[in-house]
Amino acid sequence: MFGTKALDELHHQKEVLLLESTLNRLKLQAELQNLRSFANPLGGLTGKTQGVFPLLLLLAPIAGFLAFRRFRRPDSFPGRIVSLAKLILPLYQLWRRFSSTVPSGK
Repeated sequence: MFGTKALDELHHQKEVLLLESTLNRLKLQAELQNLRSFANPLGGLTGKTQGVFPLLLLLAPIAGFLAFRRFRRPDSFPGRIVSLAKLILPLYQLWRRFSSTVPSGK
């Protein structure tokens, strides 16, 4: 079928392809290591922000309430405190519900 010269050439091509494949595998491993080292600080950051997410859900309605109150006629300070106190319990319950559904990242 094939002469020894053709078989030797095919064997040589096979070795070259194997070495090239090994080199590409090593390059890929180095790139993955670079990505992991870059992503490690980001992973710690996302774990910390997941705990803040329910708090932001709680603070957003309060900020909207305070902004809305600014455009209305000025009330007394104790009246504002009473209005804000009426919102605290439902918002706290909402925050507890969302914080129990968000994964903790631990």
